[in-house]
Amino acid sequence: MPTTSPPRAWAEIDLSALRQNLAVARQAAPGCAIMAVVKAGAYGHGLEEIARSLADEDLAFFGVANVGEARRIADAGVATPLYLLGATWEAERAEIVERGWVPCLSTLDEARQFSDLAVAAGKRLAVHLSVDTGMGRGGFLREGLDENFRRLEALPGIEIEGIGSHLPSADEDADFTRGQFAGFGEIVDQLGGRGRFRWIHLSNSAGLLEYDNHACNLVRPGLMLYGVSPVPGHQQRLRAAMSLKSRVTLVRTLPAGHGVSYGRAFVTTRPTRVATIGIGYGDGYPRHLSGQGAEVFVRGRRLPLIGRVTMDQIMVDAGEVELRAGDEVELFGPSIPVAEVAAKAGTIAWEILTGITPRVVRIHHDGR
Repeated sequence: MPTTSPPRAWAEIDLSALRQNLAVARQAAPGCAIMAVVKAGAYGHGLEEIARSLADEDLAFFGVANVGEARRIADAGVATPLYLLGATWEAERAEIVERGWVPCLSTLDEARQFSDLAVAAGKRLAVHLSVDTGMGRGGFLREGLDENFRRLEALPGIEIEGIGSHLPSADEDADFTRGQFAGFGEIVDQLGGRGRFRWIHLSNSAGLLEYDNHACNLVRPGLMLYGVSPVPGHQQRLRAAMSLKSRVTLVRTLPAGHGVSYGRAFVTTRPTRVATIGIGYGDGYPRHLSGQGAEVFVRGRRLPLIGRVTMDQIMVDAGEVELRAGDEVELFGPSIPVAEVAAKAGTIAWEILTGITPRVVRIHHDGR
């Protein structure tokens, strides 16, 4: 007889928080349209579910990393235009033309192939020119850009409707970033000015929160949509969309001198009530949190992680808290910010969110 049981580890996704954070992005960049960046499974929040929840929010684009993500959104029935944030493979381009997705161009070779495919299909494909203003991972360099642009404009199968670049240090280097904005504006003017392009875009979350975006008419919020500010001073305006949770599976009292977890990196110095929790690095809870002062939140208290994080389980010192098997545990969320978890793991919030593995059940709801 089939049976069901509650998940051992799950992520609760608050869709109302997502929409609130989108409103903050609009307030921070007035007059700019929005490309909601949903790559990497909407930063671990569930690609199709997030795309559906934002489909009626008057977005200019969804930003995706690759054709596979674009296909999943389109096949889910979402009609919002799809923008490919990175370079594409030669074998992917026929589908891009067929489906009318918007690629960014970094080379003449890819532009020529897109043009040839579009002409053969009786189409004219909308594309964006990508320019490298300091990121170093794609786009046309400024040297020779005038000539390259003339060649692109002569291709019969493409329509250059937008121009964009990317900020590598908006959350770290304000002087460089201000120079990048100025240089990008000069490039736009060099190629015909604001009237030449339907879409002009540069800012990620940090860029739109911290800098003047008057030279652009499109911004690309990513991390902030999910409730995490990449720069200090804006976190209070955002609401975390994801809460990672698990349950206590076992509570025992260990004697003094007893090791906890692999390597006996933690040994009790007194009789200790130890709670085992059903989550581990196999779920995306970082092993690097071992021995770094990480905590979990359960029964209204923060409790310290002890011993090494294992693949499927972690242990905490329950102290005097009366824990029982089945108690709900927050690993991050309203009570423990994901940025705190990331800092203790020696990484960034982007990696924590996108690293939550498929065996963690995503539960989407609209409001708390």
